[in-house]
Amino acid sequence: MPEIASTYKIAYHREKIEAYLRDEPVFPASLEMDLSSACNRKCPQCPSTTAVEQKNLELSFVERLFSRLEGQTRGLLLTGGEPTMAPTFTRTLKLARQYGFADVVVVTNGGFLNDDRVASALVENASAVRVSMYDWDAESCGALEPVMAQIGSLRDRIEREGSKLQIGVSALTSNDRAAGLGAVAERAREAGAHWIYFHPTCTNWEAGTPRRVDQSGVLEAIDQYRDGISDGFGVFVYRERYEESALEFGDYHTAHFLLVIGADGMNYLGAEVKYQPKHIIADVAGKWDDDFLWRSERLRRMRGVGSSTYPAIGSRHRGVLYNDFIERLMKSEEEAMGRMHAAHQNGGPLFPHIL
Repeated sequence: MPEIASTYKIAYHREKIEAYLRDEPVFPASLEMDLSSACNRKCPQCPSTTAVEQKNLELSFVERLFSRLEGQTRGLLLTGGEPTMAPTFTRTLKLARQYGFADVVVVTNGGFLNDDRVASALVENASAVRVSMYDWDAESCGALEPVMAQIGSLRDRIEREGSKLQIGVSALTSNDRAAGLGAVAERAREAGAHWIYFHPTCTNWEAGTPRRVDQSGVLEAIDQYRDGISDGFGVFVYRERYEESALEFGDYHTAHFLLVIGADGMNYLGAEVKYQPKHIIADVAGKWDDDFLWRSERLRRMRGVGSSTYPAIGSRHRGVLYNDFIERLMKSEEEAMGRMHAAHQNGGPLFPHIL
């Protein structure tokens, strides 16, 4: 089964990378956008809780941005806050298809999957919905069972209507949760999810210096569960996020390929530093020109953000790992070049346009 997340997923966009290495301007492969910073839950360490005030993106803003990216950016990741609470949620999904996004994925806490308005929009226009069980063993995020029941109801509708929508569940990992990872994966499978995606818990989000907590024993527990699955249920883990290898980069290259827009209309350097004012690289909320992606001030703020000084490097977030990979491509390292040339083998990754 193709992987859903990897440091080398960005290599699928070989033409964009090669253009970037030639110092040519490129459109991002993916747009990650917070439709709203509001949420019906208060999960600990959620980056969106650092937003100063609750905001929603206006539909006119969304449509103008989609129009600018049309034909060039094929992946859309709608996040939050809780995106299904946004007044523009259903219309945004419809617009996404009208403007040619190939992969449209919604990250949600699952609290509104039984709302017919939400479910219909997902079934009709989304590629996948990823239900975040970030604090799945605590009451602060609504606990497990009510959301699992809603997953089951949505899966029944998918089968009934012949929709291609996939339901995924994402769960945070840590050493003290390792023993229960198989159980939460099994519950997601039983509920009707198509796959589960594990990634490490980080702390210090509010300070802009996220870093992983102890992850010992996690990969072993995930592999043990995955080895026993034979019915097509997907078990994904971003393995490079668990490694201890040194990361090196001189610029934040990923911002050329992954456009991160907060619910405040600000373009942030990376997803791991959303709502950190010092990491705003462009103000897209007010008047902005169609060429804002290549404005000298935006590009200046992306340059010089290196591994030795970047405060969020300890998260080993995907943007950080992409930076290291692109830097190795710039040095023509044999292993990195081989990864890029092999990126389309076996059909490429799952949802290849979602970085």
